[in-house]
Amino acid sequence: MYTAVPAVVAGYPLLEALQACRRQAMAAEPGPGRAPFNRIAHSTRTWMHGDRDFNTPTVDLLYSNAWIDLRQGPVVLEIPARSRFFVVQLLDVHTENFFNLGTRNVPAGGARYALLPPGAPASLAPAGTQAVPCPSALVWLLGRVIVDGAMDLSAARAVQEGFVLHGTAVGSPFPCLGQWTDTGDAALDFFANLSRALQDFPPPAALRAPLEMLSGLLPPGASPSGLRPLVVDGLRGAWREAMALIEAHTHAASRAPWRFSTRLGRFGQDHMLRAATAWKGIGALAADEAIYAAADYDQHGDLLHGQHTFRIRFTDGGDLPADAFWSITLYGEDRFLPAVAPQRHALGSRSGLVKDADGSLSLHMGQRPPAGGPQSNWLPAPDAPFYLVLRLYHPQARLLEGRYAFPAVERLD
Repeated sequence: MYTAVPAVVAGYPLLEALQACRRQAMAAEPGPGRAPFNRIAHSTRTWMHGDRDFNTPTVDLLYSNAWIDLRQGPVVLEIPARSRFFVVQLLDVHTENFFNLGTRNVPAGGARYALLPPGAPASLAPAGTQAVPCPSALVWLLGRVIVDGAMDLSAARAVQEGFVLHGTAVGSPFPCLGQWTDTGDAALDFFANLSRALQDFPPPAALRAPLEMLSGLLPPGASPSGLRPLVVDGLRGAWREAMALIEAHTHAASRAPWRFSTRLGRFGQDHMLRAATAWKGIGALAADEAIYAAADYDQHGDLLHGQHTFRIRFTDGGDLPADAFWSITLYGEDRFLPAVAPQRHALGSRSGLVKDADGSLSLHMGQRPPAGGPQSNWLPAPDAPFYLVLRLYHPQARLLEGRYAFPAVERLD
């Protein structure tokens, strides 16, 4: 194994987060979720095929997005009174979901929270706010508000507008963001950007060992292209091997129809899980807020492809272990919403689904609706590989304790 492989695995989530930050906080073109530092951008519609700022988006919720720079001191986050399901997720620059604010823990009348820079005392929090210590000086805020179709958009937007940031305007971005290397050489660009990023964002204890290993090969801020040819070849090989390992870990080794982890969002020293999540679903909520179960394979262990038709049959009638709601979303192999007609990308507990005569609930995936079945229970699939993500918000103990089994994704033809 190449020496730098662990550094690539540990550093990949950091660079994916910074890439999202550059697209959203430094973008020249407007778009959903884009706003300057310390300002919140609200998506006014659910995401569609053409939205590409981050992968594996949900379509059941309206996003609110912000990149918060704490170098000048605390930033105050205002949360409105509770009126419907929402969660405001806070992630550090290494994609750790260190805190959430939502219908489970925000007072009914709303509240104000002071996001504190790393190491700052709680006394820095302004009067009338609750202190939230932040592990990195750059924080990603990702808000989600439930929306029930076009007729519900205005009510959902009203909740979004209650999420407000009060903070100092940012004069210039972190140096690594403004000096991004993009020469087209993916491997060397990766190491150049990672070396600079670690100067701005020293790794936390959980990531220190693999990332400090890199400094022995590439001094902080140095260009990898100036190293000895043998070292450059080693860095290229390490990047190729690490990226192949990360991609492989996004699929279940057992080819099980469904898989999920209760460690998403709070990864600790599981560097590969952190990297695989950044690859396939960056910005994952911690398991106490949501569980993400992914399906890549059918009951035979074959990858899902739109040339076939599939069924998921819940014998319990869709009584899934989620106290808030659940939904299943279909994604293309590029990890984004596919171009399908009609533009229906998810089905779930709020979709008006029709049960079978025996009380079970059958969902269908394919290029055409099931013959003789309700179209309301059909997810259009592209003529290409795809995968499914089942999200369960506010998961119940029977799921977290392994007392619930998901049905297989059955291939019907």
